[in-house]
Amino acid sequence: MTVSLKGETIIDFGQNLAGVLRVKAKLPAGTKMVLDHFETLDQYGNYFNNIFMSEKTGHKQSDIYISNGKFTEYIPHFTYHGFRYVRVTCDQPVSPEDFTAIVLSSDNEDLGTFETSNEDINRLYENTRWSQRSNLFSIPTDCPQREKGGWTGDIQIYARTAMLNENVTPFLTRWLRNMTCSQQKNGAIPNVIPLTGIYELLEKLNRIVYRNFEPVGEAGWGDAACIVPWSMYQLTGNIRILREQYDTMKKWCDYIINTAKKRRGKMKHPKEIDQYLWNTGHQYGEWLIPSQTVDGADQSAAKPVNTSAYCAPIFGWNSCRIMADTAALLGHTSDELYYDDIASRMKSAIQKGLIDDDGKMPLDFMGSYVLAIAFDLAPERKKESIAGHLIRKIEENGDCLDTGFLTTPYLLDALCKIGRMDKAYKVLLQTKCPSWLYEVNQGATTIWENYISYKEDGSPVMTSLNHYAFGCVDDWMFRKISGIDMAAPGFKKIVIAPEPDNAFTSAKRTYMSEYGEIAVGWSMDKGKFKLKVKIPCNTTAVVKMPDGRLYKVGSGMYQFE
Repeated sequence: MTVSLKGETIIDFGQNLAGVLRVKAKLPAGTKMVLDHFETLDQYGNYFNNIFMSEKTGHKQSDIYISNGKFTEYIPHFTYHGFRYVRVTCDQPVSPEDFTAIVLSSDNEDLGTFETSNEDINRLYENTRWSQRSNLFSIPTDCPQREKGGWTGDIQIYARTAMLNENVTPFLTRWLRNMTCSQQKNGAIPNVIPLTGIYELLEKLNRIVYRNFEPVGEAGWGDAACIVPWSMYQLTGNIRILREQYDTMKKWCDYIINTAKKRRGKMKHPKEIDQYLWNTGHQYGEWLIPSQTVDGADQSAAKPVNTSAYCAPIFGWNSCRIMADTAALLGHTSDELYYDDIASRMKSAIQKGLIDDDGKMPLDFMGSYVLAIAFDLAPERKKESIAGHLIRKIEENGDCLDTGFLTTPYLLDALCKIGRMDKAYKVLLQTKCPSWLYEVNQGATTIWENYISYKEDGSPVMTSLNHYAFGCVDDWMFRKISGIDMAAPGFKKIVIAPEPDNAFTSAKRTYMSEYGEIAVGWSMDKGKFKLKVKIPCNTTAVVKMPDGRLYKVGSGMYQFE
């Protein structure tokens, strides 16, 4: 408990979280205690309300307790807050021992652990777990302090990582049923599930602004209809979720196909190309690209809708590709042939309409090259030039990332695909802004919505400090640092292939798959690489050592040097 320069009594719980306070109070009757919850101090150590638009709306995370003169343990009901700090306003003295932060979350079973010799990476992992704990709360929310909305884009980005940390199959199954209920007649998926309150108004405004007379869906947000159930299948072998969501997935893909066919894009492509590019209507694009972001939201000349020139066609293709694979898996042959043909035509249109002869993509943004590489969309003769453009963009940015919501999950894998694991680690371990470890070094205890959450003078901007989306990097860390990956859905076939950087001397990872626990522990000891592996029953694994040696093993415990 401290007193700020403004004379405010402030309690610091040391951890950003979602929850409420338990207050022990024995105050004279009629005494009022106001509890203002918040995430960060201003540059002078005073109370700061970082909720976007809070000055105009007057929105605060406030609880007010009025004493009846008796000793009370007060816990507010029908609410929760996102906070690390609480400002206590009361005309009676208070003690820090009277306040306890109660952490709230949905009770999802823990599935994994991760630890390395690098403390900054360990903190990054812990930050991700705290943001997941804060936001997988009844529904997958965007943040616990501002909207608490079920934004589809956030969970689409993060679904794989969520499932590698906790058993969220029941949680996501229930939410996907909400999605089915909220899907519009034309197949559009709302940006927020469940669709309630102000979001319904936002959807209607989007229709008016972009001259759509039917409900609209946004690339990367509505695509959660395909990406989330497909991710669930990949990580757990859960075919049932694909069967249950099949019609929803199909309607969403048909929405994309029909929208692309009916409306011409701004790039003036010939009809035979343009009709297979989803590039019109309201879009969020990449969203929150660091170099294009001012004071917490995209406000530069490169507006989010412009980045949809590459995001929307590529994510549209991806959903149709998933649809074809799902149809094949479930034995729907006619659907498989149809969506496979559409996906092929979309891929051809992307290659002809979006990639120049020298490999340049629309807007020359880092994320555009990331998607082309990660999704194997580059024609063979242009792969080298596209790879060169990605490296150029990273080096122009001082080896810092400059990717937004929709492309960050694929950034490090794209670098690995072009043989630049060294650059992937350079970006991961970067401590300059914008980067994951910049947040860690600034004292973050959760994942920020925006990499640039503080100005150069140390003053915070109006942005959430507890969003899980960019914590998707954990998926890559689990696969590349610890080395656990899958070669078949549900980890029926396992790959153990650590690819460590010199920044690490050891790493441990456990994961409770559907078949049982997978565990890896490795260390560098006097130049020797030592690896311990645990493989569960009814699975097989290929173990690849850093020097290239391969071992095929069944269930059991193994050691390699």
